[in-house]
Amino acid sequence: MRPSWRCLRGRLPEERSERVTSTPPSGGDLPQSAVGRRVDSALPDGRLAMDGFARWVLSSVEPQPERVPYLRRQVRRVLQLWHLEPLAWRVELVVTELTTNAVRHARTLFTVSMTWDGRRLRIEVSDAQPVPPVPLDHPAPESLGGRGLLLVEQIADRWGYDPHERGKTIWCDLAP
Repeated sequence: MRPSWRCLRGRLPEERSERVTSTPPSGGDLPQSAVGRRVDSALPDGRLAMDGFARWVLSSVEPQPERVPYLRRQVRRVLQLWHLEPLAWRVELVVTELTTNAVRHARTLFTVSMTWDGRRLRIEVSDAQPVPPVPLDHPAPESLGGRGLLLVEQIADRWGYDPHERGKTIWCDLAP
């Protein structure tokens, strides 16, 4: 049974104050691998840590639509480093939906993070907007939006949100 959209567990995210000022890489051609797949060997922007878990954090992301494809490229680089390429399409879709929601609805700086503990990948998007996410059960067929959290619910093993004094964190877990 899939979890409801309500917060599944209360916890406070760690303070994330590092500001990343790098600009997104250009969309230039990447080298081809032996199987014809594009290979992106650059390290991701943000902060990588190995402290019992593998962690990646990209803080202070501007709420601009062009940041969403940039974030997809960054998570792909992290997944390559962690040898989690089989999760790539699911992670990229979830990150796209959660970060698009931060851009469209929160309209504040936000933070994207991923943690790999060897069994599950946790993806978090934190923003300064305290309003909880409200997935639509049945968006109108002519509606251009309203399906993102439904997709996250179908793709993630579990998901939820944690309210905190500085906004909220929406998270999801994926297993290989």
